[in-house]
Amino acid sequence: MSREDRAQPLGNAVIIEYIVHGKFFYKESDVNAVPGAWWVPLRRMVKQLGAEYVKEKIDDFDSEVKKMCALAIAAAEDADSSDED
Repeated sequence: MSREDRAQPLGNAVIIEYIVHGKFFYKESDVNAVPGAWWVPLRRMVKQLGAEYVKEKIDDFDSEVKKMCALAIAAAEDADSSDED
């Protein structure tokens, strides 16, 4: 998905991407890999890792994000600080 496409409303989009942190290999013979975070289409993850594994990891991620958001909201409500945090 291009940068312009990502900036547009999703509408009926069928391409879903996640930003994935890790080491990425350019091809099978690549021994060094490139560390970083890249946008990876969901369908590529499913093809490479399997639907059950990807679903499990996404469920874990969603659960962790919900916990972090709840903690951040509670901290924001309790905080006496400015909005510059």
